[in-house]
Amino acid sequence: MIWTKRFTWLMVAWISAQAVAQMVVPGNEEDYSVERRDGIEFGVNLGVYRGFSQAAYFFDGMGNALAEGNSANQMWSVGNRMQNLPASHPVSRIAANRFNGTLSPDLNSGPLMQYRPAFMFGLKAAKFWNPETALVLQMDVVSLTAEGAWPFETGNLETGMGGYLLEYVPILGKEDRLHISLGYRTSVYMMQGMSCTFELGPMFNSVSIDPQGHALIFTDETGNLVELKLITGSGAPVGGIYNNASNILTQWGAGFYSQAGLDLEFDKGGHIELNLRASRDNINLGVEEFAGWNLALFITWMIPSQIGDFVRASF
Repeated sequence: MIWTKRFTWLMVAWISAQAVAQMVVPGNEEDYSVERRDGIEFGVNLGVYRGFSQAAYFFDGMGNALAEGNSANQMWSVGNRMQNLPASHPVSRIAANRFNGTLSPDLNSGPLMQYRPAFMFGLKAAKFWNPETALVLQMDVVSLTAEGAWPFETGNLETGMGGYLLEYVPILGKEDRLHISLGYRTSVYMMQGMSCTFELGPMFNSVSIDPQGHALIFTDETGNLVELKLITGSGAPVGGIYNNASNILTQWGAGFYSQAGLDLEFDKGGHIELNLRASRDNINLGVEEFAGWNLALFITWMIPSQIGDFVRASF
């Protein structure tokens, strides 16, 4: 009887150890096990980001103010910038050579603005208590370009129409964004090694305007691109040329995000996730604030806790 009791205790201890190492999740057809997952994990985000178009209108060429009391930079409207062009400026030469000396913007119809889809890169840290529950911290950076087209009267008569020919000149605006989010994550396992994930939490953003990236893009008679900067240094121009802007304006905003994804586990360690995130952000640009939904579609590679598993991970 003694050996029977010892064997029974050994079996109980072995079964308890297995229960700690694994958890059993019921499936539709059969039960399957999920490896234990706890501790802190780190990952890398790579994907595509799309900004909501309302914020892009800050760069529409209407001369929006950069900031109250900002003495270093001046943001020009298209009309004022064209009126202050010296004769030696390349755009003045383009007007003289290609458009009979006339190149005036149509101030009654501004451009339709939108953001180009942009590449997003980020870092991720997650504190897991079990495979279903985690606290997630993410930091993502993205460089956005807003684009539109200004209509210009060229001074050339439109044949048979009694008006002037229009040429549409691209207008660009560039900004850099940093997004920091802290969210709660939960998972639902569909089968062994694969789960659906859901996240929700606050998100903070930092937006930096690139003063060299806000410009009208003209094409001269030889096909070369000529930029007319719309953000310049303050003060009167020297020899008809304005100074470059001296600083980059950075402002913070806040919002929240929700995220859904698919998590796949590798046999030899590590996880890869396909995520879709929608964030409701308050974007501060100059003295204006824009609120809207930004979208991001990205892949996350979660590095295994053991460096050996990371080296041996199979893709």
